[in-house]
Amino acid sequence: MGKKYLEKNVLEAALERLHIMFENFNNIYFSVSGGKDSSVMVQLANKVAKEMNKKFDVLFIDLEAQYSHTIQHIEELKQLSQIRDFYHITLPMALRNAVSVLQPKWICWEEESKHLWVRDMPKDSINMKNCPFPWFKKGEEFEEFTIQFANWYQQKYQEDVACGIGIRTDESINRFRTIAYQKHKITFKDYHWTTKLKLNEKHIDVYNCYPLYDWKTEDIWGTVSKLDLKFNYVYELMYKNGLGIHEQRLCQPYGDDQKNGLNQFKALEYNTWTKVLNRVNRCEFRKYLL
Repeated sequence: MGKKYLEKNVLEAALERLHIMFENFNNIYFSVSGGKDSSVMVQLANKVAKEMNKKFDVLFIDLEAQYSHTIQHIEELKQLSQIRDFYHITLPMALRNAVSVLQPKWICWEEESKHLWVRDMPKDSINMKNCPFPWFKKGEEFEEFTIQFANWYQQKYQEDVACGIGIRTDESINRFRTIAYQKHKITFKDYHWTTKLKLNEKHIDVYNCYPLYDWKTEDIWGTVSKLDLKFNYVYELMYKNGLGIHEQRLCQPYGDDQKNGLNQFKALEYNTWTKVLNRVNRCEFRKYLL
């Protein structure tokens, strides 16, 4: 925990931000992906919530083409003691397919493609058969869904809502701008690590909160070790396969940048790799290049 701000290290600062969230909001949900950042965030949130006798919810958007270790880790996170509702989403959303010009989008969990699914649909998930979201339509974009979900969640509880997001500004300039560029955003009580959301250019009563925004990758793994937190074992396999801690990424595998990591599936989870190759148009041709 090397970085210091006002005599605090980043772990102390993150715990303080989580305390602020639970002190000011009755309804909080954390968006998790199964990756290292959101995993540490939600486990720290559980620690703070337990101390304060609070509950929170979790949103996990399952993109189907995932490492099996990621799903195993999600199942671990579902057991956190302070979770009220866990929204495990398996709805047919449109995702980028950069491996083909013939199919520039693919739709995860599409019923018509069930024979090609990378994995079976989890039994406790929110899907088209039990979908509580009247606004959802097949082929909705991931980014659109997250905003619509935030609005739905706020309307459900009819008061200000906080959404915890585990992004770190050192990962990209866009993430840095989300936190640092203050002129065109509304914050909660002037906390610069918060941003009020917009839906169709109109602000809604939901604040995105970034409790880990000033962390580095080393801080993430240092905290996992120091507090003995659970983590996605696929990172261990990536490291053993030659990927440094700054190179490891968990995303749907067919995006513009993510397609370059398709070979990781071959090395880490061969059975998953075979299904990933057959899932989208033209992906199978890349196996000759990887």
